[in-house]
Amino acid sequence: GGVLRFHMHACRAEKEGSGTTGSCRHPFVSTVFGGRMEGWMESESLSFFLQHAVTSLPLWSCAGLSLYYGRAARDHSGWKVQTIFVYQLTALATGLLAGLVGIGGGLVFSPFFLLMGLEPHVAVATSSTCVLFTSSSTTIQYLFTDRIMMSLALLYGMTTLLASWLGTSLVHILQDKFRAKRSYISWLVAAGVAISAGLTLAKLVRLVRDGETATSM
Repeated sequence: GGVLRFHMHACRAEKEGSGTTGSCRHPFVSTVFGGRMEGWMESESLSFFLQHAVTSLPLWSCAGLSLYYGRAARDHSGWKVQTIFVYQLTALATGLLAGLVGIGGGLVFSPFFLLMGLEPHVAVATSSTCVLFTSSSTTIQYLFTDRIMMSLALLYGMTTLLASWLGTSLVHILQDKFRAKRSYISWLVAAGVAISAGLTLAKLVRLVRDGETATSM
């Protein structure tokens, strides 16, 4: 929905004379709509309707699925409504953060699952699985809106692929050799969150300083 709305908005801006030339003939747009979107965006009312429709439909679909599986968890697994609400609210907040600022979902999911009482190795594995959905959705949207620097993405992607394999192997080693000390994995999660928070804080301080310097000049 976000990808379609982005290209529809860009095409409409081109029609109004304030956008980038060629937006209505973007390869993604041409593939999906076969060149018909350019005519649709000429109408202000139709453009307004389509842009809101492609955004609303995925949102309402996700809301419906959340209600359906939340009810299933309550009826078949005996979950409390409060627990279901907390899980879904956390998932929503994590998805928003992943899309807005690119935060890794694991930095939220892993500590959350630990707080909810999951075994440390189960929390890490479940968190990694959840991240597939947030990262895939965000990546697809940024890819189709031409916002990814592929050279850096490939370089860091290969590096993180190796690091992920090493991290997973470490979790298995800790689980097999230190079964009685489950806190080891919890400490690793806490260290990851602390490092991420420290880097984010450092970046924030630098941005504030740069802003103050620009203002003084």
